[in-house]
Amino acid sequence: MVLCFIYGGISLIVFLLQMNISYREERGQSLFNSSRTESLEFGNRLANQSGNFSRERFLRPQNSFAYPIGYVSLMGSIISILAGISLLDILRKKEKAKITSDIIETMTTPDEKTVLSELEDAGGELTQSDLVKKTNLSTVKVHRVIKRLELLGIIKKYPYGMTNKIKLEKQEQDKK
Repeated sequence: MVLCFIYGGISLIVFLLQMNISYREERGQSLFNSSRTESLEFGNRLANQSGNFSRERFLRPQNSFAYPIGYVSLMGSIISILAGISLLDILRKKEKAKITSDIIETMTTPDEKTVLSELEDAGGELTQSDLVKKTNLSTVKVHRVIKRLELLGIIKKYPYGMTNKIKLEKQEQDKK
């Protein structure tokens, strides 16, 4: 991931340098004989002409081999930076899921872990009466466990006839 950002930054710098060299070649200026005042003048001219930039100047074919490499460098930097951002997003989601599962693991009682394991084994969804049968806990105990897990945001309870349908939240199901 870090390499994506490093490559993207270097490629972007190479592209900007290539555009600077190309611009200077068009103007007949030497890249190596310029003084600090010339570079300041270049910056001032660039700022004054910012409204006069035309796409034709940058799209016009060049005799130099390095010009197409500049565009390849620009595309490579954009792709690399986007890949780094997507990898960063994936890594953060995995870390968040790991932290959430660790918090749930430390905050739940053994009875709550039993109910959660039965829900996971059943695909994330069971009725409350089925939970009572499968966990061998009393109806009142299962009700209290469900109420606590619902307050923690681990499960959701929906009315389902004479009983309730208990579903694991999406983040818990993704952990499997």
